[in-house]
Amino acid sequence: MSAEGDSKELDLLLEKVYREEGYDFRDYRRGTVIRRLEKRLHAAGTRTYRDYIQFLDAHPEEYEKFAECLTIKVSGFFRNSYAFEQVARMVLPELVSEKRKRQDQSLRVWSTACARGEEPYSVSILLAEFLGRERQGFNISIYATDISRQALKEAKTGIYSPKDVEGLSDTILENYFKHTDEHYEVRADVKQMLHFSYLDLTSIARPPFMNFDLIFCCNVLIYLQKQLQERVLDMLYNSLHSQGYLILGESETPSNNLHEKLECLDSKARIYKKVGMNL
Repeated sequence: MSAEGDSKELDLLLEKVYREEGYDFRDYRRGTVIRRLEKRLHAAGTRTYRDYIQFLDAHPEEYEKFAECLTIKVSGFFRNSYAFEQVARMVLPELVSEKRKRQDQSLRVWSTACARGEEPYSVSILLAEFLGRERQGFNISIYATDISRQALKEAKTGIYSPKDVEGLSDTILENYFKHTDEHYEVRADVKQMLHFSYLDLTSIARPPFMNFDLIFCCNVLIYLQKQLQERVLDMLYNSLHSQGYLILGESETPSNNLHEKLECLDSKARIYKKVGMNL
């Protein structure tokens, strides 16, 4: 089959998956989609996208495996340590100070692609460490969303292997985890800050949540084509509080139309602050 024919069949496959199950990978970078789909074609015993479409018709349970295959689930506690350090040093002091001035006791955070939960749990630990005894005076809500239902299921348990937590200090492990011989489980007072839910960032145009003080969207945009990147970024911008903060991945930057509406506080940590009016 020609490259053009192959591309058309891939378009048909992605359109079918979106139409039948609502998983929208149509504007993901094609190279990423093709590489990851090779595994499912091989597992299904199919050679072409047309064959795989027929396989989906006969095996509807394959749709979820398809989505899992294309979902990026690489994560880790305090994965970009420098970014978390800068959030603690630059963002939280100013954010909490402004909250106190306004007598606003709410803190709203969104982890937009939480995978197995390491990022939002890291955020909750960061807040607990920064606030100390004052934590009880704040109503902290950390919304953790992902496109992978399996990853969300694992995240909700808050259970991790010794290898998963090997980069954490003994103090963090002692204060925020329960340890058994086989695993580490996030403590209940940390879990209660989090709200997990399914969400495909690429399939929504309007913000599902609003007025966030802090949004983490790390290592998601790099897998999307430019037009979809811009749409997602606009939605995140509109989800921020008037002086909210956006944290992107190490290789990601805001789209051109947001450069004047987001002040870059740290180009290495990819920390941006909202300025100006909503779009």
